[in-house]
Amino acid sequence: MKNEGNMIKIFSFFFLLISVVSFSQNDSINQLEEIVLKGSFSPSLNSGYTVEKIPESLLKNNYQSLGNLLQNQANLYFKQNGYGMVSSISIRGTNASQTGVYWNGIALNSSLNGQTDFNTLSAYNFDEVEIRKGGASVLLGNGAVGGAINLSDKISFKNKQEVTSLFSLGSYQTYSGHAQGVISNDNLFVKLSLGAVSSENDYPFYDSNLKNENGQFKNFNINGVFAYKINNKNRLTYHTSYIDNDRNTSRTVTASNNSKIENYNSRNLLDWKYLGNRISSSLKVAYLTEKFTYYFDKNNPNTSNGESKNFVSKYNLTYFLNNDIFFNGGIEYKNEKGLGTNISKQDQNIFNTYVLFHHQPLAKLNYNLSIRKGYSSVFDIPFIYAIDVKYEWFKHLAFKTAFSTNYRTPTFNDLYWEPGGNSDLQSEKSKSAEIGVVYKNQLFNFHITSYVIKSKDLIQWQPVSSSFWQPQNVQDVSNYGLELFAEARKEYNQHTFGLKVQYDYSKSEDESTHKQLIYVPFHKGNAIVNYQYKKWKFNYNLQYTGKIYITTSNTQSLNDYVLSNLNLQRSFFKNRMQLAFYINNLFDKSYQSVAYRPMPDRNYSLQINLKI
Repeated sequence: MKNEGNMIKIFSFFFLLISVVSFSQNDSINQLEEIVLKGSFSPSLNSGYTVEKIPESLLKNNYQSLGNLLQNQANLYFKQNGYGMVSSISIRGTNASQTGVYWNGIALNSSLNGQTDFNTLSAYNFDEVEIRKGGASVLLGNGAVGGAINLSDKISFKNKQEVTSLFSLGSYQTYSGHAQGVISNDNLFVKLSLGAVSSENDYPFYDSNLKNENGQFKNFNINGVFAYKINNKNRLTYHTSYIDNDRNTSRTVTASNNSKIENYNSRNLLDWKYLGNRISSSLKVAYLTEKFTYYFDKNNPNTSNGESKNFVSKYNLTYFLNNDIFFNGGIEYKNEKGLGTNISKQDQNIFNTYVLFHHQPLAKLNYNLSIRKGYSSVFDIPFIYAIDVKYEWFKHLAFKTAFSTNYRTPTFNDLYWEPGGNSDLQSEKSKSAEIGVVYKNQLFNFHITSYVIKSKDLIQWQPVSSSFWQPQNVQDVSNYGLELFAEARKEYNQHTFGLKVQYDYSKSEDESTHKQLIYVPFHKGNAIVNYQYKKWKFNYNLQYTGKIYITTSNTQSLNDYVLSNLNLQRSFFKNRMQLAFYINNLFDKSYQSVAYRPMPDRNYSLQINLKI
């Protein structure tokens, strides 16, 4: 405890020093705006990493769930319990609770199970999605072991009045509608979005007389952003989001099902940003709730339920000593409350603080050094640190490398589930290292990265008896991998050609058995071909997912598969209306993401976008 007290004093002195020095400086630093707006995902704070962006043009012109869009565009792997069911992400062979998901810089991972269900999130609701692969716990905190994703709203204080909408209808009585209105001027920005999706989702199973019975789902969401520019240096923003998801749980090939689950999520965030000459800061205060009700039989009242309520306050400060040196640091307090059928009322407090030092000693070289320490009322949070470096060998060629230590804390389910919860669990700990090369010019973008992750004390539910399971810190895992990204774009007269190719190799091995972890494909790749001529657009997406094991002994597996998706678009009335036709699973391939849960056959959708 004495060392922890000293650590707090060091951090407190550091922030006091920054605050005193900062107000005596007046020089303008261009990077300040980038850091205050992008936060922990800004390129300056991630010199040794690559942050990939999914732009607004893709998000606003697509009816898909966010998970499906990221699988198509970013080559990320999602494990889906059937189409429209629970969808969990895996980055670099880690599991869903080891991937941090953020909403305008606030963590979204469930306090109950540590995961985020991407089939409850609509791509249309966000203006930009940032993907940062590699250990990010020092910058972002709990769970960002394999990587992190940030879902953000863009705010622009320009005179604008605009209404956009998207409507689609597809196979198996699938309907979706989204609308968004924006009003803004020099000092005020207001954005309101509404969306709804519903589907009978009763596609047939291959080589069977069965179909996807009890697969109906519907999703409703409201999102709002209200921003006010107090003056040139201060801005106040309020973000709000509400999601109501109601879905049945599909049958499998071997058994019927009549259950269903209802999810409700509300998110509210107040953010005060300050942008000075040498100093910037952000104060965020958020309140997030989640609630689920599981019906064992949708026709009977017998249910299981759970809920959590999180209060988060987060302060971040950046101070530029000069053009080549800056400090970035933050403190965060979180109060988490949990309650449910299998969880008695629980309450825990978590405090985190971190500091990052950025230095550019040479015109072609810059690096970051960072440390973080957390304190919890329930479990120990390890002291962690990181270093990342970028060196530009030539004008278009750069070398990147990084090393970090990371952690994931136990969830409410791990600690308190009755029966089985284990209050003696420790945080999972890991070390991550990577090295990569990036080449980029006006026409071509290429990068290749090799990485290794060593994790210990992973939490695993194990049988204590024939009817009783309990989580233990037992598993040590090694992840090795290679990531390749190549993108080219060429314009010729009124023709535009684009090609993007991505490939990931992931070996995730249980060190005690030397077996590949279940539901981690060795190989994952995709290719995207784009062609545009005047008002016509053509898109072809090819995805490959390698074999995955479904047993820890690696004796049973799901076959690899190749999917093709086709999209044809035409714009009208000076791009104010757009029609799009989609063919998914073009060659009608049989495939499963989770054992015994077939995914849809060839299916179609028609989409219309309107802008007023």
